[in-house]
Formats: sequence, structure tokens, C-alpha cells
Amino acid sequence: MFYIPYGGNDAELSRLYALVDEYRAEITAGKLPIHVDGYCASLKSAEDNFKTAAIRSNRVKSELITNKGLAEEHFTTKNHAAAYTAPDGKGYRDMVVVTLRIPVKAEEPKPEVRPEPRPEPQPEAKPEPRPEPASEKQPEPQPEPTAEPVRPAKPYCLSVRTNLLYDAFLTPTLGVEWRVTGSAGIKVDGSYGYWGNEHGKVQKIWLVSPEARWYMGAEKRFYLGLGANAGEYNIYKGMPGSLFDKDKGYQGKLYGGGLTAGFQLPLSKSFGIDFNLGLGYTHFEYDSFTVINETRVFSERDKAKSFWGPTQAGITFVWTIGGNK
Repeated sequence: MFYIPYGGNDAELSRLYALVDEYRAEITAGKLPIHVDGYCASLKSAEDNFKTAAIRSNRVKSELITNKGLAEEHFTTKNHAAAYTAPDGKGYRDMVVVTLRIPVKAEEPKPEVRPEPRPEPQPEAKPEPRPEPASEKQPEPQPEPTAEPVRPAKPYCLSVRTNLLYDAFLTPTLGVEWRVTGSAGIKVDGSYGYWGNEHGKVQKIWLVSPEARWYMGAEKRFYLGLGANAGEYNIYKGMPGSLFDKDKGYQGKLYGGGLTAGFQLPLSKSFGIDFNLGLGYTHFEYDSFTVINETRVFSERDKAKSFWGPTQAGITFVWTIGGNK
């Protein structure tokens, strides 16, 4: 992916677009290749630096191929497992330098100015001095324009999300995620359900689920996380209640936490699907009851259960905001 509004890349990309449009005929005819040089020196090994430089170079070429109709044959690509040294002597560890070596256009010679014939001067008139033709100057060579390096972009900054799996169980969920860095994020989901009917079915539940995530891989789609859950519930004959005894309801509190793993599948620049599953520890504190003549009769008080197993599951629709892909 290529992120434009970061570090001035949008202005430099617009300047590069303008040069491609101006010299499109020479580029497509093979007379003016586009030189792309990737530099990387921020990783531990030379092999990782070279691979990262190649990935970034390919992203820049993909931007021009997608938006300007160019092809791979129009580029000359070199990748370096080293830092980039600018013409002013400054060093930059991570760069992608795009160069168009445009020949200098010579100015057309100006026509020679010749004085027009003048009539003979009268005896009393003084002849005017004849103007000397201006000497023509040869055009000075101009430096070749070089596109400034394009830096890799930043992932999205913020996302709004809803867990479609929880929504299907009539517990609407809304959450946000803040990407602190390209690899680290903090997610908080909140779920709330409250409904009942004349048949005695009831579902009252709220749940808060914070989570710290670490994204991995070149595309930062796979992640591992450390999450927690806390909430309260009151369920009788509702959708979750059908998992328990037919005429028994439960009310109480829960809390727990564990490890999560997930994968984000992008659908477009602003939308995607987040698949995740969590495993760990959950503790329930509850009272059990039945309903007789519309009156709640408790059968157990101050009970508790704990188990190791699934702590969360999600098929989450995600809307990214800021620094979109």
C-alpha cells in the first residue's frame, strides 16, 4: 500500500505525476526510463534491509502503474541494503528515490538583427549612432530535476468497529481502535443488550473488552493481543439462555482475560473485516432463579464458577479513519 498524506509525499507525488504526464511519450517509447532506487539501513541484517527496500520500491512503482497507466518495462529498479546519502551530504537510512533524467532543451537561436538602410543625413543634421546587434548568449546547462525520496506511509490512525457475531445474538457492540504505532494498537469494545417480551424472555447484559495488540508481517494484518472482559448479565429464556436449563435464569457478574489472535482482511481503502478468537480464563459470580406467576424465585445465591477456554470471538466490520490505505 502507498500512503500519500504523510511527510509531504502527496506534494512530491503530484510533482512526479506532472512530470510523467509531460514526458509520457518519451517514457512509453523507452527513451526516458524512470529510475527507482530503494534504500534501507534500519533493520538488523543486510538481507532484511534489501527485502524491505525492494518492497518499498515496488509500492512506489505500483502507484504509478495504477494511476498513470505505466508498465514494469518503463522502470529501472535498484535496491540497496544501505543508507541513502543526499546531494547535500545528509544521510537518510530509509528512502525510495525516483529519478527522471530529462535532457536539457536547447533554446532556438534568435534571428540576427540587421539595421535598416537609413537616408543620407542632411548637412545640418548630425547622424544618429547605429545600434549594434545584441550578442547572442548560449543557454546555460540546467541541472537534471530529481524527485525527492518518497517515505513509507503510516497505517490508519483510528478505526470504528462493530462485532457482527455479537450483534447476531442481540447484544449490539461498538468499539474503537487506536494505532499507537505501525505495529501496536489499543482496542476497546463495549456491548449492551436490554430486551424482554410477554413470554418471560429477558436479556440484560453489558460487557467491556479492552485489548492491547501487536501487528506482525509486512502488511501488518496478522496480530496477537492481550485482552480482558468485565460485565454483568441477567438472562432468562433469551438466546444465550437457551444454552442452559429450560426454566432457569441467571444473573451476576463476570470478568477474565487471555490471549487473542486475529487477522484483518481489507475490503477497500476505508473498510475491512477483523476475524479474531481469544482463549484464557473467565470467572462467573451468579444467582440462579425461576419465574413462577411472574414472580422471580431464587434457587441459588452467591455461586461462582471459573473455567479456561474461549474468552471472545469476533467477525468485526471495521471502518478506518485517518492515514487510510
